[in-house]
Amino acid sequence: MSGIRELLAVVLGVGLGVALLAKPREMLMLSVFVGPNRRRRHDGRYGTDDHPFGDWAAWLVRAAGVACIAVAGFIAYQNF
Repeated sequence: MSGIRELLAVVLGVGLGVALLAKPREMLMLSVFVGPNRRRRHDGRYGTDDHPFGDWAAWLVRAAGVACIAVAGFIAYQNF
């Protein structure tokens, strides 16, 4: 019998997976991954919008997005 937890797991897994696939470099730039103070210069101003990550990091984030969608699909298959 499926409940609200399973439904939320599917919705959040698909949402996170789509976000990771759609904007991998922007997801890397979140404060969770980079830290809030690493993008600032010493004078307090923000730097450019250049991404300090290579293509390998973007592909790694895309792979994590596919994994999130796969897990959400597996949960949905088992419960619904």
